[in-house]
Amino acid sequence: MKSRILSASCLAIAGCLFLAGVAAAQNGVILAQQLDASNRGYTVLRIWGSHYEMGYAQASLLGDYIVNGVDEIKDLVGEPDYSSLRLLMSAAVWKPPEIEDEFDGMVASLAITHPSAAIDKLDLKVINTYSDYSYACRSHISWGRYVAAPIKTLATRRLDFGSPTPTSNHHVLAARDPNDGSPRWVNLAWPGAVAAGTGVNEFGTLVSLHDYESGGADLSAGRMPRSVVARYALTFATGGDLSTHLASVFSELQLYEIMTGGFFNYYAPEGHGGVMTADPYQAGPDFYHLRVPQGVWHHGEAMITTNRQTDGTTTPGDEDFGADAYYNDESPKTLESHWDLLASGGGDKLHMMSVAYRGRRDMTVWADGRLDPPHGGRTPRLEWEWNELFGATSVPSVSYTSLAILALLLFATVAAIQKLRA
Repeated sequence: MKSRILSASCLAIAGCLFLAGVAAAQNGVILAQQLDASNRGYTVLRIWGSHYEMGYAQASLLGDYIVNGVDEIKDLVGEPDYSSLRLLMSAAVWKPPEIEDEFDGMVASLAITHPSAAIDKLDLKVINTYSDYSYACRSHISWGRYVAAPIKTLATRRLDFGSPTPTSNHHVLAARDPNDGSPRWVNLAWPGAVAAGTGVNEFGTLVSLHDYESGGADLSAGRMPRSVVARYALTFATGGDLSTHLASVFSELQLYEIMTGGFFNYYAPEGHGGVMTADPYQAGPDFYHLRVPQGVWHHGEAMITTNRQTDGTTTPGDEDFGADAYYNDESPKTLESHWDLLASGGGDKLHMMSVAYRGRRDMTVWADGRLDPPHGGRTPRLEWEWNELFGATSVPSVSYTSLAILALLLFATVAAIQKLRA
């Protein structure tokens, strides 16, 4: 009995020390989470540090769901197609280079927590390329007369997409805070995502993609998946002058070849954004067209994106959510009305994000996600301020002095119990 008490006490002490160490080192924290028995629902998390540390923290916090997501894709695709996807991902371009460090961190964490899953970087890259399947989305952005101080810009994106796997119903809002000087950004996607689903960076630029003539993907080596393009666009520009970001990003992307074409929203605030068009079969650069606000369309103070091309002077032919009526009313819009314009329309609405921008690192972010049958419905709308998502960038540290005191107290307790048992 004494030996069992002593062993249990020592295990308790070791567990306390171990947990204290993990809490201080994992570089991540779950801010909110609501999941049902089938893991449908949402998680809001913050991760920080080096890119490796952020990847490690993400996998530490969401490991079970990441493993499930990989297994689901394997089952969905089957062999030999899954092996072909792995080969395709090994030959694809992944930017920025630091994204590889994030994958390395995730693999290292999963090797400890889920060794039997034997997940490697190529598995993680496969589940990060949902965006090269099919997106039929709607987005709009407005500024100037269409907003009221202190708001300077409103932007909303609706992702219309099916649910290829159950993990698609686990909506993850991840606040990413790298320590290398690259921008903070928030990603709305799925548990294993390090590429962008719908994202907004610290400058208030919302980045997302839409299908446009996207049926003919080029699967040759050396091409960039669309979700990776979105991630790269979010984090490429670092200067404080917003007016330079769009041209800088567009020029950078023209250096690369795209795997699947489409529209890429670069919704920078206060009229500094635009929509880029890419096609893998262009004779010149794959990123070949840049649409910017046009004064003849709602005073050049709004833009929309659907799945048809426009030069910006007219409404796209497939517009189906009442954009013209909404902007013909020139009264300032609210975040609620901006959200409702897309939330009340059709589409599959896998997820939505709205951003009310007031300044750099000063904005409100709303998001929600679809929950498929048998449960149905949607997640609660997640309403977060930027400073709530990026609060303290570390968990409270536990000093060695505190740990020593804790150990002494526990040992004293063990000694007292042993004396009583003697």
